[in-house]
Amino acid sequence: MLDLITDLIAQYEDMLVLIGIISAIVFVVTLLLTPYLLGLIASDYFTIENPHKLEIKHIGHLVAVIIKSAIGLMLLLAGIIMLVTPGQGVISILLGLFLMEFPGKRKLELKIINHDPTFKTLNWLRAKANKPPFKR
Repeated sequence: MLDLITDLIAQYEDMLVLIGIISAIVFVVTLLLTPYLLGLIASDYFTIENPHKLEIKHIGHLVAVIIKSAIGLMLLLAGIIMLVTPGQGVISILLGLFLMEFPGKRKLELKIINHDPTFKTLNWLRAKANKPPFKR
């Protein structure tokens, strides 16, 4: 059994090194971007009744919503990957969900923000970006 594992590692050594490098890059990027992205969210975002009513007035706005949702999806997927690799998986998942547009988003956001450990972590990261804490 140990021989099989050793052979697999030797066979896929280049791929494992590449995965390790990509994982390290994603880890550093998320460490740098997470406080900044959380700082972009208004501190009263969770107290406003319906802060993100989706209104598409022209094609440029539609493109912006699609790009924002695509970035959110990439953050969500990266967060899922970071649950098993180095990185801030849970925070990346949350940021991805905040950026995407989907039915039931507000309910999910409120459920997440009402979880005390998550709320404290998000506010700690906002403090790193010199932003006021979230209100709920």
